[in-house]
Amino acid sequence: MPFVKFSMVSLAALSLLACGQPEGTPNASGQAGKTVTSGQADIGGEFSLVNQDGVRVSEDALTGKPHLIYFGFTYCPDVCPTALQKMGQTQSLLGEQGDDVGYILISVDPDRDTTETLSQYVEANGFPEGLQGFTGTEDEIAAAKSAYKVYATKVPTPDSAAEYTVDHSDIMYLMGEDGKFVDYFYGRSTPAEMAARVKTLLKTGS
Repeated sequence: MPFVKFSMVSLAALSLLACGQPEGTPNASGQAGKTVTSGQADIGGEFSLVNQDGVRVSEDALTGKPHLIYFGFTYCPDVCPTALQKMGQTQSLLGEQGDDVGYILISVDPDRDTTETLSQYVEANGFPEGLQGFTGTEDEIAAAKSAYKVYATKVPTPDSAAEYTVDHSDIMYLMGEDGKFVDYFYGRSTPAEMAARVKTLLKTGS
């Protein structure tokens, strides 16, 4: 299967999305897509974060089985919960195979997303069972964002008690059991499409 060579610019253009802002329209189908391609996709790599239990984790946590990874934050009013609910629906559609996949939320808001905040958030109704939340210092989160070509930036909201929101790309990554990039999904991808793609990965390894 061919891989896409992504850049920060191409990923941002694919699915630039501000929490609470209108979504872009990369294509009408909303399916995961491989548009250009040669070479290994430059997505993923080393990181050092902590999970919701305060345990230090690295990219090694992504090996052993495929993972779905989403970058978001707990104060996100709509985009992130919607994405994580889709992840939960995908898990349900996978049936027993749902246990053969890992589910991870990596925070783009380290100032507010403490381990305590994440430990409650990942248990939300509709999110995948076993969802893990990763956070860290600003530098650690910046390194993870860079590795995954994720766009995220603070935007002040002076009329809100929250003081700021975080504009971020609405992209979910599918990583193989070796921890390497396999495919991606975005706002228009459906749980049925996501589950079908994951089943293919589980069956064929690619």
